[in-house]
Amino acid sequence: MTEAKMPQLSKELARRIRIVRRDIGSLLFHFTRLPAMKSVQIEQPHSTTIMSASAGAVLRKILWDGYLLGSSTWTHGENCICFTEAPIHEFNSIFSLVAIASSESERPRYEPYGVAVTKRWLFAQGGRPVIYDHPDALATIPTEQRYRFVAYDPTREIDFTWEREWRYRGDRLFINPKETLVVVPTADEAFEIAYELADMEADYDRDGNLEGAYHVPRWLTVSLDIFGFEP
Repeated sequence: MTEAKMPQLSKELARRIRIVRRDIGSLLFHFTRLPAMKSVQIEQPHSTTIMSASAGAVLRKILWDGYLLGSSTWTHGENCICFTEAPIHEFNSIFSLVAIASSESERPRYEPYGVAVTKRWLFAQGGRPVIYDHPDALATIPTEQRYRFVAYDPTREIDFTWEREWRYRGDRLFINPKETLVVVPTADEAFEIAYELADMEADYDRDGNLEGAYHVPRWLTVSLDIFGFEP
């Protein structure tokens, strides 16, 4: 197969483009939503916690479990985990629609709770951007790539390109705390998660005597309110 030619782009120019373009980021976000069940069960090392159903409870379960679960709802029968490459500061405007929605149908599918990973990391795991094309184009795409297909036809008001979606095909995707950023609406929630899911380390004095213990946060957490989001 002949390799497709690519236009020349120096590393320095590529770096400068990423700096000045507000619509390009290095992170991919997976946001949660209100689950169908009435409660969320979280298995912890020495106990089980049951929380009322909410997007925040789903996020806590993800962090305790250490993985994301795939769904086949919109992915042509293949279990996938979905992400968006829209920059975090642009999602404030999307989540603000919750406050002004007059009905459930006018609310975004997702809420301001989730995790982010780098594009480099997800690409290395097998994640890929979706393919936006005319609905009839699905028949021309190889079966093994159809999980990436999203119908697009602006003449019929079929347009999900604003999601700028990526998909990872699989039943679950394990996430590494060192490669993951946790996203919540407020600084108070970021503080709670950092300490609720922290590891405990023994604290010794110079003579090796145990003095106590201290928290070592496992997950790096950021709140959307520092970008101007008002929950």
